[in-house]
Amino acid sequence: MSVETKRLKVFFLEDNPDDVELELYELKKSGFDVVYDVARNWKEFLDKLPNLSADIILADYSLPDITGIEAIALCRQMKIDIPVILITGEGNEMIAVDSLRLGAIDYLLKRNIAGLSARISRALEIWNEKKAKQRAEAEGKRLQELFLETQKMEAIGRLAGGIAHDFNNILTGIMGYSELSLQDAPKGTQLYQRLQSLIMLSQRGADLVKQLLIFSRKMPLESKTIELNAFILETMQFISRMLEETIEIRYDLRKNLPRIECDTSQFTQVLMNLVLNARDAISNQGTITVKTEICSLAVDSLPLKAADLGKEYVCLSVSDTGIGIESENMQKIFEPFFTTKELGKGTGIGLSVVYSIVEAHGGFINVNSQKGEGTTIKIYLPFVETLYSTDESPFYDSIADKELGKVYGTETILFAEDEDVLRELIVYVLKSFGYNVLSARDGAEALNVYCSSQQKIDIVISDLMMPNKNGIDLFKELRALNPDVKFVLSTGYSLSEQDETVLEKMNAIVTKPYTPMQLAQLIRETMRA
Repeated sequence: MSVETKRLKVFFLEDNPDDVELELYELKKSGFDVVYDVARNWKEFLDKLPNLSADIILADYSLPDITGIEAIALCRQMKIDIPVILITGEGNEMIAVDSLRLGAIDYLLKRNIAGLSARISRALEIWNEKKAKQRAEAEGKRLQELFLETQKMEAIGRLAGGIAHDFNNILTGIMGYSELSLQDAPKGTQLYQRLQSLIMLSQRGADLVKQLLIFSRKMPLESKTIELNAFILETMQFISRMLEETIEIRYDLRKNLPRIECDTSQFTQVLMNLVLNARDAISNQGTITVKTEICSLAVDSLPLKAADLGKEYVCLSVSDTGIGIESENMQKIFEPFFTTKELGKGTGIGLSVVYSIVEAHGGFINVNSQKGEGTTIKIYLPFVETLYSTDESPFYDSIADKELGKVYGTETILFAEDEDVLRELIVYVLKSFGYNVLSARDGAEALNVYCSSQQKIDIVISDLMMPNKNGIDLFKELRALNPDVKFVLSTGYSLSEQDETVLEKMNAIVTKPYTPMQLAQLIRETMRA
């Protein structure tokens, strides 16, 4: 009800026209501009309920074929959210109690009809206060559930990060021993090929771990030049595990796409959000199509600058055969926390994240959807002019084939690593390359070795995550002792939460899994720097 105009929409459930006229007279006398409709029996009431638009229902307590209390029950059953005042000629206290208990907002005797306007005004105030409280409680419940969901995702992220750290140590050991064995195996033999396959499979395991870290938001953000098709096929191997077998995934990938510059961790999030939204739209039964092409921006498709028109882009689109998007929701789908999904089925932040990532990469998004005919979300990305045609994984740098002579040295190395098998492997290999190697099981032991050693330690290589003292704290204390200390940090986790000013002072950072040969090459580069 508008306070300024006092306009009031009333629905009467009343079989006596004189009573309707009397109630209208009272309302108009008090300054209400009344718009009204009337139902005189059960049938008329039932026919008009589905399209009912009213501020309040004034229901006679007793009609020939329906009572006011039955009318309230019917409104509840049909989810008609309108306050009801019962009006009766009987002053029965039990009727009044039952009316209020069963959902009436007020109860009025016909002989007191002169007070109708005041009772309606008060009833609407109470109703609005009640609705505001319900909305606040619902919003509080939604925010609580969102908070719990966020906590759950953070816990999953920590779990994934911990698993990734341990698994990277295992992969480093597998790759290291495989590479050692490869040096002893005659080239061209079946054993040599098997060892190469073992290293290749370990690399793919490393890809999987990196994607786990991406989903848990434990990977530092960094852009690199990639070929989009290879990125899609590799990432979809991981995402497809989240889809039901009843969903068909189709690929329409243009060959010889130009390279794009992007952060693979962020674009894994983009592809995951688009595919999982498509999955939800088709209700676990239908087709999702992932397509790449080179295209131009249409004049009427996006708000563009004149310089953008006619410019070519690498395009990634994800289409589904689902329910489509209501036209009134099209302008809201990228708004944070907007969702049409059921409570608990989505937070409404997925597409807003997609939008911000694409925009940060200088791209555009276009959405084409019709209710009942599916949805296509197309992303336009600027590309690097040179064509890119390689099968190399966009997530992992392949092992370089270097001459052994370039990795030998005679310096003294302090190697700190809490994983016993990995520590023993690296110490053995570095000693075989001519180095004098001291080892430590954790940061505290490494600091003691450095301080008590009678030899000059030329370079320290330390794992990030160790008991007693981690690699960051070890570096800080060593640098306090020797500002010129050469220090290499090894990690199978993430540096995104570490102080960048500290990391910049280190000589190098090596990411697990790595092979002994890669580490030996890094040592030589660090010593020459």
